[in-house]
Formats: sequence, structure tokens, C-alpha cells
Amino acid sequence: MNIKLSLRFKLIIGFVTITVPLVVLLLYNNYYASNIIREQVADSNKNSMILYSNQIEAALNKETNFLYNMAVEDPNITALSQLLNDPDEYYLAKARVLNTLMRYHRFDNSVDLQFIYSVKKQDLIHTPIKTQSYEELLSIKTSMEKAVESVTPDSAFFREWKAIEYDKRKYALIRLVDTGDDFYLGAFVKLENLMIPLDLIHLEDGFASFVNADGNLLTSSATVDSDRLDAPLAETNEAYQVVKKDRNNYIAVMNRIRGTDVILGAFIPESQMLKNLYHFRRGILIISILALFILILYLMYLNDIILKPMNLLVRGMRRIKHGDWDFRLHSSKSKEFAIINETFNGMASEIHDLKISVYEEQIKAHKAELKHLQLQINPHFLLNSINVVYNLAEIKNYNVIQLMCMNLVKYFRFTTRTNQIAVTIVEEMEHMESYIKIQQVRFPGRVTYAFRISDGAEKAAVPPLFIQPFIENAMKHGFDFMEHPFHIAVDIRFNGRDSLVITISDNGNGFPKDVLRQLQTCRYTESPNGEHLGISNVYYRLKHVFGQKARLEFDNAPDSGARITMVLPFLTVEEFASYGSI
Repeated sequence: MNIKLSLRFKLIIGFVTITVPLVVLLLYNNYYASNIIREQVADSNKNSMILYSNQIEAALNKETNFLYNMAVEDPNITALSQLLNDPDEYYLAKARVLNTLMRYHRFDNSVDLQFIYSVKKQDLIHTPIKTQSYEELLSIKTSMEKAVESVTPDSAFFREWKAIEYDKRKYALIRLVDTGDDFYLGAFVKLENLMIPLDLIHLEDGFASFVNADGNLLTSSATVDSDRLDAPLAETNEAYQVVKKDRNNYIAVMNRIRGTDVILGAFIPESQMLKNLYHFRRGILIISILALFILILYLMYLNDIILKPMNLLVRGMRRIKHGDWDFRLHSSKSKEFAIINETFNGMASEIHDLKISVYEEQIKAHKAELKHLQLQINPHFLLNSINVVYNLAEIKNYNVIQLMCMNLVKYFRFTTRTNQIAVTIVEEMEHMESYIKIQQVRFPGRVTYAFRISDGAEKAAVPPLFIQPFIENAMKHGFDFMEHPFHIAVDIRFNGRDSLVITISDNGNGFPKDVLRQLQTCRYTESPNGEHLGISNVYYRLKHVFGQKARLEFDNAPDSGARITMVLPFLTVEEFASYGSI
């Protein structure tokens, strides 16, 4: 086989010749333009990030210096540790410390509140908390108490401002100063208040945010869908880095705020940057026009080697679809299409033969269904039942006659309901109960039964007269005048959550070996004389309705009689319609 004559080789060579230079040029153009835009965006926002970072650092450093100065110079701080055993004086000293904090806080409100905490008494004193709700006030107070109660002498709270979450997706910075007498001075500032100046920055649908090293967005200048980046931030000295958030790329301009564990960053979506790339778009337009011209030439070439043979193939499929089974395709110039046309012609002949076979199988199936309906009212069973009623009338056993007639009415009323697609397990078993009770009247004391249905299984749906053929076969072939009564048991239970197991067993002699072998190999479906018709119809309906999800198994129970097991999906009557009608 000469590979150079194949259609695949021609397509690959033509495609590579045209597309590789275009792709390389577009990729380089896109890469170069994107880097230029990223650098411009980074430069335009870097100075703003540095400016606001310095303002935040200055405000936090001023507050830190005040806390250190107060811890060293304020005599009331020293007096607190000496007045622990004098409640009145201790209370007055606390009030004086609180007044000092409030006076400073009145003139410098760069933080939201200041506090002092006693390690020994676990007493937290703080300036008033300004909040919008009582729930927020409680969450702030609770978070401060947890923070100061969990610190150790070497805690990072004494070295820098640490971010804590005081409410859902709300963060604040806390700084502690150890006075040396088991008292901590501290300050609390909400990050959302530090974001207020950043709202004035125009980031083109982007946002500014405080970020920690794990990539969590602590507080943002705009509402965002999620509160974290797709990956942690990388340590880099570059002016910007590309990060992902909600599967979108952002240009991140970062600046760490000294003295804290947070980073101030601006996040600009790359999609917004491209709208200003006028020259880039102009270049893409020119490239597109050139590519269109080249592709037109290439399409003219493809039309001759691909499109024309393909159109002929489609035309042939349409002719076959409309029933013209004599239509055949001619050979093609391309080796691949020559093979396709030859295969198409062979498949058309096989489909024509197969369709005839399908028609024959459908006719056979309809005949089997018709015969099944004809045998639903068994004249032999009806005559035997009427004969029993006659004999009972002769001995004037009217109670048994009433019972017999009532069960006959139930039995034949259910049997003649051929228009129903499905019935519940309860309805099917009530029909079987009527049948067995009729047999009990015919053979007094010789037939017993037991039905066991698991909780919830009674809602399952099956085709009507689904279990009857197996009960009738049990009575016909398994019943004998044994020393003990003939017993029929039907057990219906769940197999997992979506599957139902129906087991029908008796205590008769069981299946003969040759019959069991025939049943287990499914050869009963091939019987031409109508033998095993009831079982064949059940098997046909099982496969027609449930497909490969259903099973029908035959065996003999140990030390007992025959046993039939059916496994099928659990469906309600409403859901049954989606599986099609039988």
C-alpha cells in the first residue's frame, strides 16, 4: 500500500502546510501583545498599591507605637497588676486605663477599638465597639477573647498584626503588646475599613483585596463569587503574576504590608485587557483575511478529493433510507472512499436481508403474543372450576360455593384486563392468591401458600400476568398427592436500592434434569410447537421491557422442589411507561 496515495496523507500535508505558519504567527503575536499589556497594567497599578500599603503601614505603626508607649509610661498599667486583690481600686484603675484609650481613640480612629486583657483574671476591657448589628458585636467580642486566651509568650500576635476571622467571610487585624505584668494591650481593626480608600481605584472590572499566603481573599473592594484563589500565591520578585480564580485568569499586582501577615493586591481580569488591543485586533483581522483566501484555495482542492465522494455517499444513504435497496455506489479516485463505497454496498445488501429477517421475527413475536392472549382464559381450568361449583351445589355447601365464585370472579376479571401496561406487585399477588384459593377448594387440605413482600416492594410495577405462568406450571407439573401438602412460596425483596428479586419455589419434585438444562440454556424460547409458551412470553416481555437489566433463572432448591428467580429494576407504575409498552 502506497501511503502517499491515501487521503489521510494528503489531508495532513495540506493542513500542516497551511496551519502551522498561521498558528505560530498568531501564538507569537498573542504572546507578545499579552506580555506588553500585562506589564502596562502592572506598572499602572503598582504605584497605587505601594501608596496605599504605605498609608496602612503608617497607621498601624502609629497604633503599635502608642501601645508600646502606653505599656511603658502609663502608671495605671503598672497599678493594675498591684491591685488585683483590691476589687475597688482595681476597678478604678481599669476605668482610668479605659479613659486613656478612649481619649486617644477619639483623636485617632485608625483602628476600630483598643483593649487591655488580664491573663490572671481573664478580664477583657475594650473601647466601645461600633457595629451595625448586635450579632456582629458579639462575634467581634468572641473572636477577640478567643485570640487573647490562646496566645503564648512567643505568639506571632506580639510581633506583627495578625489576620483573624471574626465573622463569616469577615476579617480583622489584631496586634498585642505584652506589658510584662500578665497584661496585654491590643488593638483591633477591620480589614473592610482599610479597604475604603481602595474603592476609588479604577481596575476595569477587577478588584483590590487583602490576601494571605494561602491564596484566601480576606476582604475585597467588590463582591466576588468565592473567597479564595484557585492556587496559593507564589513568592516572586516580578512586577505581577498571573493567578486563577473561578477558572478565570487575573493579573495580580501584589505588595506585602510590612508588620502584618497580609498582602495587598489588585486583580485585573485578562479578558478586560484585550478590549483595548486595537492594533492586536487589526493584526488578527489582516491575518484572518489572508487565512480566508488561502483556505478558499484549499477548500477547492478538498472539494475534489473529499466533498464530491462524500456527497455521493450521503445521496446513497438517503436513497437507502427511502427504501431504494437496489442503489449502489461506484468506485472513487481515493483509496479510502473506494473501500467505503465497497463496504456501503455490502452493508446495503446485508441490511436488506436483515430487514426481511426482522419482519419475520416480529410476525413470530406477534403470533406468540396472540397465542398468549388466547390462552389467558384456560377453558380446562374454567370447566374444572365450574365442575367443582356443581359438586359443591349438590352437597349444598353454599359458603364454599360463595368463596369459589368470588375467587373465580377476581381471577377472570384480572385475567381479562389486557389493556394495562403494568400492575403493582400487590395486584399481581392478589390475583395469584385468588388462583391458589380456587385450587385449595379443588384439592382441600392439599395446597398451601406463603407470600412474603419486603417493605416498600409492594409499590413495584410488573407486567400483568407476570408471575401466573410459574404458579400454573408449579400446580401442573409439581403438584402430586404427596404425604404432605403441596406448598408454593413467593418471596419478593430488594436487591440493593434499585433492583427487585422475585423468587417462586415449591416443595414438589423439582425440574427433571433434561427440562432444567433446557430452561437454563434458554432453549425454551426456540420451541416451535408452543411448549413452554408461558415462560417464553415472560422471558420475551422481560427482555423487551427491561433489556439487559433483567434476569430469569431456574434451578432446584436443596431438598425441595423447583425454584425460579427473576431480577428486574424497581419501577413504579408511573415510571414503567418510560420503558415502553409490552
